[in-house]
Amino acid sequence: MKVVSIEDVLASDAGLAPERIPNERTYDWSRLVAEGKAARKAADGGRWRIGQLASLVERRYRSGALQRFCDEIGESLGSVRRFRWVAESYDPNARLRFHGLSFSHFQAVASLPDRLEWLTKAQRRGWSVDKLTIESRRGASATTSSEALVRKPIEAAIKRLARLGVELEDAALPPDARRELASVLDELAQQVDALRRTLGPQRRRATTRTAHRTRARRT
Repeated sequence: MKVVSIEDVLASDAGLAPERIPNERTYDWSRLVAEGKAARKAADGGRWRIGQLASLVERRYRSGALQRFCDEIGESLGSVRRFRWVAESYDPNARLRFHGLSFSHFQAVASLPDRLEWLTKAQRRGWSVDKLTIESRRGASATTSSEALVRKPIEAAIKRLARLGVELEDAALPPDARRELASVLDELAQQVDALRRTLGPQRRRATTRTAHRTRARRT
């Protein structure tokens, strides 16, 4: 996968071919400020470019340089930081993919993990920024509510099992009863493994650790 540099992106805005882009070292302070001032005269595209320039400023210069950059181009520090955050939240190709959307559309969902899905919906359905904001927040709220419904009984089961562990330590159980309980725990472990598999492969390592702990408790 090709890594797109800040110079590639800036050149794209300027209509230049990537292979003709000068080295990053040619972006001295005067050039950064000049391009920042020019970007302020643009419409929506200016915010993308200022955000990209701000990233370059922070990479190349000492602390406090971003404030100086903002002062020289006539933009507030808060706005420039927001532009930078949005620009850094997306692959440069996303701007081309959703060319029908404004910078504000991108900003509205920049903090969401499924932001590209929401931008796709917004472009296909012609949503305004307000509509995108409402729908995406509603979707995020629904996801959180669903997670809470699933999490609640699991957390209750964890607490109950913790109490049972304490009770078992104090109980004088015969060998047959202990073997029967061990069999029940095996079945419980299988159910837990099945639930973890539904969460995806990223939980495999945690599943292994849980299995080890379960076997350790039985021994």
